[in-house]
Amino acid sequence: MRGDIEICAVPFEVKFAAGDAGANGHVEGYGAVFGNTDSHGDAIMPGAFARSIAERKAQGRSLPMHVMHGIFGGDGVPAGVWSEMAEDSKGLHVKGKISGTNTDAGRLLYERVKDGALGGLSIGYSVPQGGSVKLTAPGGPKRQIKQANLFEVSLVDDPSNALARVTELKRRSAGEYKATLQATAAIQAVAQALKIYQASLQGNDAPTANERQQLLTHLQDAYEALTGSRMPEGMKAAMSNPAAKSDFDKAMDQAMSDMMRGMSDASMTGDPDHDFMSMMIPHHQGAIAMAQAEIAHGKNASTIALARAIASAQTGQIADMREMLSGKKSAGRIPDEMKSVVSGLREAIGAAPAPSALLPPGLGSLLLS
Repeated sequence: MRGDIEICAVPFEVKFAAGDAGANGHVEGYGAVFGNTDSHGDAIMPGAFARSIAERKAQGRSLPMHVMHGIFGGDGVPAGVWSEMAEDSKGLHVKGKISGTNTDAGRLLYERVKDGALGGLSIGYSVPQGGSVKLTAPGGPKRQIKQANLFEVSLVDDPSNALARVTELKRRSAGEYKATLQATAAIQAVAQALKIYQASLQGNDAPTANERQQLLTHLQDAYEALTGSRMPEGMKAAMSNPAAKSDFDKAMDQAMSDMMRGMSDASMTGDPDHDFMSMMIPHHQGAIAMAQAEIAHGKNASTIALARAIASAQTGQIADMREMLSGKKSAGRIPDEMKSVVSGLREAIGAAPAPSALLPPGLGSLLLS
């Protein structure tokens, strides 16, 4: 796969919407014309953008509108968005809206498009392996592009000199253009992903299925911007919508989410004894939920039996801790299940017994040194 990003500029046969839509900066035109041979001998063929357009539509991704690809006077920040993109018999037809036409900057940009100062369109794209064919016929194109990954469509100046503009932009594509466009797109995608992540942390809850899908889309965008290629299917599958997960996986995810939220929301007073039990209760509830998932979906009898014992023991411990927090019960003897755990730990670390009056009955035989 070619790592560099290429461009193709054509005259912008701009159309402006009437009334409020026009005032809001709605424009349309052709980002690419099929069969047009540019100054490097490339000709884009019908169907070249079909796959890229279909992927964007399926993921709900619009196409960025830049000015001069972020160089030659552009600042790298999208000037708007192309909300509609489709191939017709002529080429790649796009419809979009210049952002912020209620601001001085937005109105100025819109007026520059209307008076022809920005009278051309140029697309940024890459050609995947096998997406082009080299030709040798005299007087014809040197390469036919049959498949292209579409990244953005820019407003550019001087449509009468579009081929010269292509030559200059292609000359610089391995440096300024690629760095500006890809870095900007990656930063924006990561920023959107971080918003979803931060919102999840603030709500002390796992992202919803829809938020996970949005997160995947933004990470795909960042990957594509940084590498110039599509995210591998195996990587997408590993990050895909949790709807594809098994019932056991979903139950475990929910148990972890509930446990972390419960521990985060636990009442803290500054008293170590109180705070310990306040956080251990949701911790144990998480363990019980995980044990129940194993009981419902496990296959190994011994593991299921262990899960039942864990659920039973920790249910009792939760009841004890709640009574202790309410002041109705003082610390009692360690449960038999915990004695077994302590005994196993003592044997594992090879520690000698060292009774202590500070430890509850049953724990005195454990020495941690």
